[in-house]
Amino acid sequence: MHIPDGVLSTEVCLATGVVSAGAVGYSLRRMKTALADRTIPLTGMMAALVFAGQMVNFPLGVVPASGHLLGGVLSAAVLGPWAACVAMTMVLVVQCVLFADGGLMALGANVLHMAVIGGLGGYAVYAVVRRWLGGGVRGTVAGAVLAAWLTVMAAAALFCLEFQLSWWRSTDTQFANLFTLMVSFHSLIGLGEAIITGCVLGFVLKQRPDLLYDPVTRAAGSARRFGSAIAAGLVVALAVAAFLAPLASSHPDGLEAAAARTGVDRLEATRPLVFEDYAIPTLQERWQGISVAVAGI
Repeated sequence: MHIPDGVLSTEVCLATGVVSAGAVGYSLRRMKTALADRTIPLTGMMAALVFAGQMVNFPLGVVPASGHLLGGVLSAAVLGPWAACVAMTMVLVVQCVLFADGGLMALGANVLHMAVIGGLGGYAVYAVVRRWLGGGVRGTVAGAVLAAWLTVMAAAALFCLEFQLSWWRSTDTQFANLFTLMVSFHSLIGLGEAIITGCVLGFVLKQRPDLLYDPVTRAAGSARRFGSAIAAGLVVALAVAAFLAPLASSHPDGLEAAAARTGVDRLEATRPLVFEDYAIPTLQERWQGISVAVAGI
């Protein structure tokens, strides 16, 4: 759910930018105080995995729309809330600057929705549910699944609020229809997010439970100890970008589908870039799949 420029007003973009800058700045400060040997390489690996995962849109089935992994809760479960917020922000900046996925003015809103709500808010829900269920595999997976779904819904609802604040004086906007469509589409996207997050964490818990973030022992472990896992994660990210991204659903994502049905898409401002739509222009016309794979790598 990457908001393009033009959809939100300048005032709302500035306000969300200030909130996001404060949250990311605080996350950087907290991340530095808890810096361990594993933090930086794991953060880079998770950023690569999330970036690759967001290239793969899955169809919603019942409607001509698609969704993709946001990855905030998944990142927070591995990195902790502060590093997850920073990792998600790095992904969003690269997507915005190089791939025109999300607007420059709307970058603050996108960071708020996916890095702050996903990483910080998602971790809060995950930690509470995990503690309530007594930890272990059951508590960890259940907490992550619930947090993943809730963060997607929260981001969708917050976008609707931001849109209403942006255009409350206009009589030409279909806020009620937009809200209904956004919540409906993203309830399904949230299920996909929850399933992916739960499956990945379930696998990690069986294979390398020490990779998950533990606020008590977060400084334990060296980069060498996690080297094989980090290398494997980067290989998976490359494989997803090279082989799964070209097979992604061609349907518009939840925000794009809702915008098209309510006329919000007429507000969008486009800006052509080198890798626009995760493709290379010289290859896209004849070899679209190869173009997407090369751009992702």
